[in-house]
Amino acid sequence: MVTVRFLGSGDAFGSGGRFNTCIHVAARSATFLIDCGASSLIAMKRFGVDAADIGLIVLSHLHGDHFGGIPFLIRETQIARRREAPLVIVGPPSTEERVHDATEALFPGATRQGLSFALKYVTLAPGEPNPIGPLIVTPYPSLHTPGTEAHALRIEIEGKVIGYSGDTEWTDALTKVAEDADLFISEAYSFDLGVKNHMSYWTLRERRSSLGCRRLVVTHMNSDMLSGLADLETEWADDGKTITL
Repeated sequence: MVTVRFLGSGDAFGSGGRFNTCIHVAARSATFLIDCGASSLIAMKRFGVDAADIGLIVLSHLHGDHFGGIPFLIRETQIARRREAPLVIVGPPSTEERVHDATEALFPGATRQGLSFALKYVTLAPGEPNPIGPLIVTPYPSLHTPGTEAHALRIEIEGKVIGYSGDTEWTDALTKVAEDADLFISEAYSFDLGVKNHMSYWTLRERRSSLGCRRLVVTHMNSDMLSGLADLETEWADDGKTITL
């Protein structure tokens, strides 16, 4: 059994009072996060998730509302919990540099202090299956802000497939991410207005027939989108929503 829980389903601006993107996945062989936005440690405490139990973080791209919680998670598990288990952070090529710089900006001198646990970074090879412990992660380049190294992710674990768009305009690569997926998590940032570097609900709705997923859930919604939830024809995420695959 694989359990997916939205610890954070919000956008960069906390629309609707929602936490930044953070998706918790629990399986027999691994417990990991898909993205870890700036407010993620607060979300973990809100929903009873022990940060020290997280062994792996998989990042879609390098915007603060998707990776900015990592420095806080590292400091929490180092100082408050004296973590010993390794932590693996998986993402695009600049991940280690960006996490280092963010940590130093937020906690000056922290990067020069020793850790009680091994911290390992793994760079994803785009378009290829990347075996990472019990996971197979296949990233596909997406259409988002230059410099964020954005990718949509297809994650296989224990016979289940989770597809995740990350932040992106429509790209046909999403059909590969969603094909035969048990769950496809897609951003639907706005309801019907095109916003550069993001996907609207109407665009996703028009493309729905090309997505071969078994279940579709939309997330990362702005205030305009949140005000129209009653008109949606698909399932949407809330902070704390849990899905069992």
